[in-house]
Amino acid sequence: MTNNKLTGSFYTPQIIANFLVDYLSVKLKDKKNISVFEPSAGNGVFIHSIFNHCLFSKIIKKFVAVEIDPTELDKISINEPCLTKVQNDFLDFQRFTKHKFDLVIGNPPYIKKNLLTDLQIEYCREIHRNASLKDFNPKNIWTSFLVRCIEFTAENGILAFVLPSELLQVKFAAELRELILKVFERVEIFTFNELLFKDCKGQDTLLLIGEKKSHDMGVYYCNIDKATDLLKRNFTLAQNVNIRESKWTHHHLETFEIELLEKIKKQLKIVDDYTNSKAGIVTAANDYFIVDADTVHKYSLQKYIKKIVQKGIFVNGSVVLTEEDFNLLIDSSKPVYLIVLENGTKIRINQRINKYLQIGLDKNIDTRYKTSLRQKWYVIPNICLPPQAFFFKRCNEYPKLVKNDANVLATDSAYLVNMKGEYKIDNFIYSFYNSLTLAFAELHGRYYGGGVLELTPNEFKNLPIPYVEISKDRFKNFVKDFKTKTTIKEICRKNDMAILKSIDKKLNIENIDNIFRIREKLFLRRIKTN
Repeated sequence: MTNNKLTGSFYTPQIIANFLVDYLSVKLKDKKNISVFEPSAGNGVFIHSIFNHCLFSKIIKKFVAVEIDPTELDKISINEPCLTKVQNDFLDFQRFTKHKFDLVIGNPPYIKKNLLTDLQIEYCREIHRNASLKDFNPKNIWTSFLVRCIEFTAENGILAFVLPSELLQVKFAAELRELILKVFERVEIFTFNELLFKDCKGQDTLLLIGEKKSHDMGVYYCNIDKATDLLKRNFTLAQNVNIRESKWTHHHLETFEIELLEKIKKQLKIVDDYTNSKAGIVTAANDYFIVDADTVHKYSLQKYIKKIVQKGIFVNGSVVLTEEDFNLLIDSSKPVYLIVLENGTKIRINQRINKYLQIGLDKNIDTRYKTSLRQKWYVIPNICLPPQAFFFKRCNEYPKLVKNDANVLATDSAYLVNMKGEYKIDNFIYSFYNSLTLAFAELHGRYYGGGVLELTPNEFKNLPIPYVEISKDRFKNFVKDFKTKTTIKEICRKNDMAILKSIDKKLNIENIDNIFRIREKLFLRRIKTN
């Protein structure tokens, strides 16, 4: 692992530092003798930008810069009397200062919990607890920097941070979003269509500016195509009236796009109105409990197996998994058999099964957390009946909703979907594949490096969907079209007019095209991290 991943040191590009400093100078132009704080100074990119700026160099009375790495701190060549450079871990430093600052600026480190020391984790927990956050266990160090630096911002002060786009998306950041709205009267968010940190693949970035006092209150956002547009001032901030939503991913859209999606969404039911869905089977060791046909024969497991789909990749390119499809998986030696041993199963007389259980013991499968909680480590709980369909929680190009004509089980890589009441699974799957529902999947979910989209159970259940009834022949044609498609855009083009028109007869072609483009825009933004 490279050192910057261990330290979270992905330094701010000069163009971003210069923009922020110049942009903030307008907000602070009427102030004198201001104090500035930077919690993770790095190699001093913000410090150099500030002291080289014609306005800032005149109005700063005090500047405190903290940096954990003494080598990086030595790179800061500015020698101003008002500048105090502190070599320390911010998590330690923050425990002993109560100062407030007119401007808090910086790019907090991005370090996951598993790379933090026990002491750092405890300091992070303390910060979250003191801020009365319910989720005080840190997932990443940047959240603690943000929370504490909000507290360091003076009553009339400004906070300006470079942050990961996780702030907009993920569930664990929901309390941070609420805190930001509570503390700052004006919030500005700049998102980007290009990666600002080329050496941090997959980590999207935004600029957050919070003003504790403002004459123009509200939440404003702007999506920047290229970072160079910042210096040209080639952007317009728009107010987001829907910011109270649980997630802020719609900041990537224009105001009219948000309003269009929200207007149509209000007319629709959600996935949960039509289906019962729950997580698939948790084996705790898929590579052991899910085996291929050869293993079944070798260890005489024929009486103790059920057919199962382990991964979404096994059903690529289709909306129906047939028996024929599943048999092809068997013939290609894919692991498609779940070992099902119940507490009352008598296995002592079968030496070959005992040999397979011994392999599990040799691999310490029995000592894993989830298996150790079982009455018998090899007895997998909560094995239900095969569902009508699967929804795979992770995807790349588009979410995978697959009809289960093979009558098999699925692991927890999928949600098990069964229809409620008189609703039909064919209608539901056909209706799901439209640009509006898929756009909300992009907005509701979160994405990882490599452009992988994930939806939690609640995010899936809350997707808006226009339910349309179709004939069996129409569904067959839809299945054929899906198998032969080149991209999901082809399906959306065919389905959008029929499905979206069913919501509102007044919905014109222009707005249907806009919804199509919105989905494509959100998708392209996600997969650009590849």
